[in-house]
Amino acid sequence: MDRRNFLSHGMLAAGGLSLAACKSASAQSPGPGEKKPPMKYRTLGRTGLVVSEVAFGTYGWQNTAVLVKALEAGVSLICTCADYQSGGAERAVGLAIKGRREREKVCLLSGIDCLRDPGESEMLERLEASLERLGTGWLDIYVPHQAETLANVTNPAIPKAFEKMKAKGKARWLGISTHSGQLEPMLERAIDLGYYDVLLCRYNFMEYKSQMKIFARAAEAGIGVIVFKVHAGTRESELEPLQQKGLDLDQARMRWALSNPNVTSTCVHFTNFSAIDNYLEAINTETSLRDADLLEQYRTAFDHSYCRNCSACEHYCPHGVKVADIQRFGMYFRCYGFEKEAMARYAALPAAGRAGFCRNCPAPCESGCPYGLAIRRHLLEAHAMLTA
Repeated sequence: MDRRNFLSHGMLAAGGLSLAACKSASAQSPGPGEKKPPMKYRTLGRTGLVVSEVAFGTYGWQNTAVLVKALEAGVSLICTCADYQSGGAERAVGLAIKGRREREKVCLLSGIDCLRDPGESEMLERLEASLERLGTGWLDIYVPHQAETLANVTNPAIPKAFEKMKAKGKARWLGISTHSGQLEPMLERAIDLGYYDVLLCRYNFMEYKSQMKIFARAAEAGIGVIVFKVHAGTRESELEPLQQKGLDLDQARMRWALSNPNVTSTCVHFTNFSAIDNYLEAINTETSLRDADLLEQYRTAFDHSYCRNCSACEHYCPHGVKVADIQRFGMYFRCYGFEKEAMARYAALPAAGRAGFCRNCPAPCESGCPYGLAIRRHLLEAHAMLTA
């Protein structure tokens, strides 16, 4: 297969986009005095909510001024959680939307971590605290975050609590969020249950597998899809050639995700004011063969060192080390700049789940990794960072 056919059947096709829809080169950025490109919008499944293709993610964030500018630029979907920064994210969002005349034009998504299978009363009580921090009377989408197992997705308290929230006008639609190693069966189960209106999940060009079919099935059921972690680790800073292409690569990853017609919005981090223009340019530029080439360069460079969080290796660990979680926290620290948050998350793991056991271990986990990662070395590096 020649390069052109490889790209058309590989990176671009994986996102749901045909080669015919691509341009040979990216569009130019607006010149001095020219109008900024506009935000684009899509309808979020059966909710009927029309939301921006770029969603404002708030994990590790508390910069209200950046959110204010993003809202002015047309961002309408804000994804947050009561557990982000111990409520700090919701408070920062509340300051940004305070006094806005048209609350209806801002789509607020929030909830709580559901790892511990929270009960009905806890979800209802914590919703009240979230609404107070956000300074609003309702959430557009209530989402139990960070589902890790099928039991988290099927927790019967979730639909019961949501129906009470909805009856009181305090939440309009129900979603579920996951980036677990069991992601695909969990998404399938959420669709089967019928009461989830929105799916939020990890999705990128390094680990798509059968997600395309799942998203198509969700669309047929009227379920909206919001994706995150589209950057596959943001590791270009580790290689000088890729670092020089950082902005183009950043945009290419977003365009790849949005090229799937069953994806409504990408939830990303707005680390500074320039990110706003970067994302606007990304969604207003045609996907190109250059995009596919950049993504393929990245994939080739990190194919055997990027953890997909599939958890396949954990079955081989004699100590019960939380390999996927530790790799993810290490990525938060090293790639995203969320040092304190990553360290706090690591410290919250049970002692038996941390990487201290790896020092004198022969690493049987590595035989179970389908991608050939040097897991023991990665875990010890993460342990050193997260406990410094």
